[in-house]
Amino acid sequence: MMFPIRVSSLKVSGIRRLFEAAPPGAINLGLGEPDIQPPVEMIDALKRALDEGHNKYGPSAGIMELRLAIAENLRRYRKDVSFENVIVTAGATEGMRIACETILGQGDEALVPNPGFIIYGPDVKLAGGRPVEYSLKAENLYLPDPEEMRSLITPRTKAMIMNSPSNPTGSVFPKDVIKAVCELASEKGLYILSDEVYNDYVYEGEHWSPARFHDDTVVVNSFSKSLAATGWRIGYVATSKEIVQQLAKVQYYTLACPPTATQYAVLEGMKVLERFMRRVVQEFRARREIAMQKLSEIPTFHTPSVSGAFYVFPEYDQKLPSEDFAQKILDMGVICAPGSAFGSLGEGHLRFSYANSRENIARGLDIVKDLAAKL
Repeated sequence: MMFPIRVSSLKVSGIRRLFEAAPPGAINLGLGEPDIQPPVEMIDALKRALDEGHNKYGPSAGIMELRLAIAENLRRYRKDVSFENVIVTAGATEGMRIACETILGQGDEALVPNPGFIIYGPDVKLAGGRPVEYSLKAENLYLPDPEEMRSLITPRTKAMIMNSPSNPTGSVFPKDVIKAVCELASEKGLYILSDEVYNDYVYEGEHWSPARFHDDTVVVNSFSKSLAATGWRIGYVATSKEIVQQLAKVQYYTLACPPTATQYAVLEGMKVLERFMRRVVQEFRARREIAMQKLSEIPTFHTPSVSGAFYVFPEYDQKLPSEDFAQKILDMGVICAPGSAFGSLGEGHLRFSYANSRENIARGLDIVKDLAAKL
């Protein structure tokens, strides 16, 4: 049976493949999933929502109460945000997917980061477009180079995808870099699709959204990380009213509507978000220090400092592909992600998540240290 090239060309995620092959009891330093539970207020609110009968279809763009709350939260970036600028989605994954479907036409090009999160290129392809990679290099602190991006723009270029704080590198793009990219996008008449799911996980500096500087920005975000609710599948897209109207149509034919009861629960979670994240960021900052210290003890690993998200992305000297290296680490009972899963420039790297306990981070990286010495 023949399948369309846009489907048959997709690869199974190397991250998922290793995760699903992991033996029982393996230390998970692979998936980007906080090991903490959502705020108790949010869990209680979900129970109430079910009891109160919020078990039916809702609006395609999400319940009004949550859209209003998200808009209020986003006004820290822009004062002109209203509920009409927001559509609630089934997580950022679905949000980026329908954003690409809405913005890109057949044959359009979109700039995507390399290394970058695994969904960007496939999302562009599934929308009928062509991903064009711009580089995030260690020598440039894993920041985009606006001049390189300029050189990649053609008459077919429609959008550029950005992700700060970055998965997999943990870099946080500073204000001057964000502004330079926004100026380029404005000059060339391009949309920016900005994945900001780690915006609350910044340890030094500040998160700068392109929406502060560029009107044609489509912000994609999620409550999976910021409220530790990866399984609840609630996120949002925020952009112009005109694009939101089109997104709602695409979402209807993709999903019908986001889950109803969980939206009411996330609404309660947003009321305690700031307090909850203060505690989480303090803990994850400590975990980052443990991860950096342990990796510094491995002489064949070269690990740049990270300022956001919850990943470290060391480059290694061992002469073997990252997928083989990750498999050997898995055989020792530790899950990590091969750098090649994030693009060609990720080869020669491994991604470790420190969204696990301090004890497990230390124990898992000690195992990696012993294996690295043998190799």
